[in-house]
Amino acid sequence: MAQCLRPRRLIVAAALFSAFAFELLVAQTARESSPQIRQKTFDVVWKTVNDKSFDPRFGGVNWAAVHDRYAPLVAAVTSNRELFDLLDRMLKEIPISHLHLLELDTLDTLLARSVVTTGLALRDVDGQVLVTRVVDGSAGGKAGLRAGFVVKAIDDVAPATARAAEATLAGEKKPHRLTVLDDADTVRDFVIEHQLPPADKLEAVSIGNAKRYAFVESRRVAGGIGYIHFTNFIAPLKKKLGAAFNAMRTAPGIIIDLRGNSGGDTELGLALAGMLVEKETQLAIERTRRGDDYSYKAKPQKNPYRGPVVILLDQESASESEQVTAGLQGAGRVVVIGKRSRGEDMDATLEGLPIDAVALLYPVGYPRTPKGLVVEGHGVTPDIEVNLARAELLNGKDSQLDAAIRHIQELKR
Repeated sequence: MAQCLRPRRLIVAAALFSAFAFELLVAQTARESSPQIRQKTFDVVWKTVNDKSFDPRFGGVNWAAVHDRYAPLVAAVTSNRELFDLLDRMLKEIPISHLHLLELDTLDTLLARSVVTTGLALRDVDGQVLVTRVVDGSAGGKAGLRAGFVVKAIDDVAPATARAAEATLAGEKKPHRLTVLDDADTVRDFVIEHQLPPADKLEAVSIGNAKRYAFVESRRVAGGIGYIHFTNFIAPLKKKLGAAFNAMRTAPGIIIDLRGNSGGDTELGLALAGMLVEKETQLAIERTRRGDDYSYKAKPQKNPYRGPVVILLDQESASESEQVTAGLQGAGRVVVIGKRSRGEDMDATLEGLPIDAVALLYPVGYPRTPKGLVVEGHGVTPDIEVNLARAELLNGKDSQLDAAIRHIQELKR
C-alpha cells in the first residue's frame, strides 16, 4: 500500500529537481523491481495525482487520456530507470512545479546546496556561470576562489547552467576540479573539497535515511544594519533565527538574504514572518480540492522586530522563500530587492510507492496572496530590481546587498 509521508511543504523544494537532478536520481537507483511492482508503481502514481492533487482539472490536461496513452507502455519497461523515465514524462504532461519522483535514499545529495558543501554560490550572469559569492573560511575560500570568477568546467565538463554546476558541487561528496577564468581572464584550475561549515553555522533535519542541511549566518553590516542569510527553510533553524533577531533588536534595519534559498518548511516560514509582524497577518490562501485554506497566517512572536526590513531574492529563490516573501511584500511589511524569483511555489507532500525507497512529490495546495498574486509560474517581482555584474563582483562589490543597505539608510535619513 502507498503511504503518505510527512504532509508538509517542508520536505523538498522543486527548484532542486531539474532534469539534471532527475538523471542523478535514476542513475543512483540500483535496486530492480519485478514487472508486477513496476505496474503497481505506475498505477499508484497516476491514481495519487488523479485523487489527491489540488486541481481536479489538472491544469486543463485530460489526465484520463494521459493514463490511456502511458499505461500500455509499462509492459515494455525492462528496468526501474526506464519506468522512472516514463513516469517523469507522464508527470510533465501537467505544467506545474512540485510534481516529481524522488529517491529517498539519495535525498541528502539532491537536497544539498553548494553554499553549504563548498561555500560557493553560482549564478548565470550575462551568459556565463559566475561565482557570485565565496563564504569566508569555506572550502571554496581556502582553495582561492573569488567572486567574479567564471566557471568554465567542473572535472573537465562544461556546466550547462549555474544550477547544474551547483548540483554537481553539492551532490557529489568528493573533491572537484574547477577550471575558471580569474580576474585577469587567465584560465586556472582549483581543487575544491566537499566540506560542511562549522556547527554554529549549520543545522540539519532528517528525511528518512537522508539529511537536509542548511547554512545560516548573521552579522552587522554598514551602519549597524542587521544581516541574516540562510539557504533553506528547515524547522531546526528557528532557534538560530530567533537568536539572530534578538541580537539585532536595536538595528536600524534588517536585511534577510534569501538569494538561492530553495524553500522548505512552512513552519519556519511562518515563524520568520511572526518575528516581523505586530498583529496576525494572512500571508497566503491555499486553493485545495476541499476549497480555500486560510491557515497560512503569521502570528506575532514575542517582541517582533519593528524596523525596516529588506528581503533579497534572485532567480534561484524558490518555494517557501517565495511564498513568505510574497505574503510579507503584499502586507507592506518588507521591501524586496534583487531579481525575480523562480516561480515554483506549491504546497506539496510525498506519497510512498511500491518500489522501495522511492516516493512521489505532488502538489496539494495552490497558494495566492490575499491580494490575489499567484507566485507559481510567475515568481516574486522585486520592488527594486538590481542585477549582478562581473566587474563589480571582482572588485568585491555585491550590488544587490549594497542596494539593500542604501535603501535602509535612506529610510532612516
